[in-house]
Parts: sequence; C-alpha cells; structure tokens
Amino acid sequence: MLKSKMSRIFPEGEGPVWRLFFLGLAVFIAAILIGLWLSLKPNALQNKYEAYQPTDDGYRVRVEVGGTLFAIPAHYTRSAQTRSQKAQNFVELHALLPDLKPYLRELDKEFLRIDAASQLVIITLRASERPLPERRIFEDMLSPFVLGSGDVRDDGLQLFKFQPDSPYPGKELFRALPVGPRAKRLAPPLFICDTVDTTSPTCESSYDLGRTAQANYSFKRAYLSDWETIDGGIRDMITSFRAAARAR
Repeated sequence: MLKSKMSRIFPEGEGPVWRLFFLGLAVFIAAILIGLWLSLKPNALQNKYEAYQPTDDGYRVRVEVGGTLFAIPAHYTRSAQTRSQKAQNFVELHALLPDLKPYLRELDKEFLRIDAASQLVIITLRASERPLPERRIFEDMLSPFVLGSGDVRDDGLQLFKFQPDSPYPGKELFRALPVGPRAKRLAPPLFICDTVDTTSPTCESSYDLGRTAQANYSFKRAYLSDWETIDGGIRDMITSFRAAARAR
C-alpha cells in the first residue's frame, strides 16, 4: 500500500527516486541511533582510542607533558593517543625488566602478563605539581603513618609497616638507603608495595621531573631487590628522552 501511495507522488518512470527517499530515511534514523548511543557513552570512542595499542616501530614521538618535552621511541608507548597528540596530561609507557627492553611483536605475551613474576614495568609521565620538595615526601607525608623506626634489609632498603588506620591498607613502605653524592642521599627513592600475601603484589615509586611534571613507575614486588638497577635505569632512560627532545 505504501508503494502505491508513493507511486502517486513519484511517476512510475521515476521508481529509483522513491527508493532514494527510503535510503535517506534509513541513514537519518541510523544517525539518530548512533547519536543517542554516543550520548549515553560519551567516552566510547575515546576509550577505544586510548586502549592498549603497542607498536614495535622505533621512530621518535615528540610529546609535551606538564611543559616538559620528550622525544620517546614509539615502541615504548602503550596507546595510539600518545603517538598522535603533542601536548598531554599524562603518557603511559612500558618496558621489560631487567634491561628495560621496548615492545617487540615476538614479546607480545610478555607485555600482557600480570602475574607475580611478570617482568613488565609501567612508566607514567604526568603533569603534576607536588606540594613539597621531593626530599621531604617521606618526613612530612609518609612517616606520620608508619610504625617504628623501620628495619634495614640486606638489599639497601629500609622497611616500614603502615599503621592499621593509615591511608595505605595492605601496603608497606620501603625507603632506599643510597650511598654517593649528597643530593642523591637527600632524595632517596621510596617504594610503596603491596604486602607479600597480596595476589601478584606490585611496587610503585615516583620522582619529580622539574617543577611541573612527575614520573611514576610500577613493577612486580618479586624484583624489588633490584631496586637500584630499576630506578637508575628508568631515570637514565627518561633523561635520554628529554635530551633527545632538546637536540631536535
């Protein structure tokens, strides 16, 4: 019946015209449905874009985080967004311990592991302004929540237990006791780790990159004894990314 009514509007010799009408109507309805879907899930496309999308290409990606410039080999980046936008609030990188190996296709399974023995280290560069100098983080922000004076371990770390009512439930604090220059001793690395009874326990540390940016990295607690190699390697790597940006 609808076809016969349309025939009165469009002459019989113009059959394809009324088919175009229905095609246009279908496109219009589809556009409305897609618009409604995106309005209910406004981050759907963005989340897909920001999802884990590694590459084994080593070309340099120039990004600015918190006013600090970096030239990062693409195979250290975890998302397509990092490789396409110059100014960002945070950038997520990845590598494999112990030598901070970048992503390679043949190592894909290793970069997806999350078990306690995973060699994956996640490094985040973010725009951030700490309220205190780095050397005062322990004294002013963490020490009020620890129990006792800490136990010194053979690997050069001092272990502190957190108070039961602290903001760090299920965590332990490790303060490095580095030797060397005074500047290094005044700002020792700090590691907040999941307790050993946690499933796949992780350790996390951070340090300042100037006054407006910060580097954060996390790795499995099984490798905590190698803290000096891990911390030094990451700092050297990020320093090289900054130097490469200045050289271009």
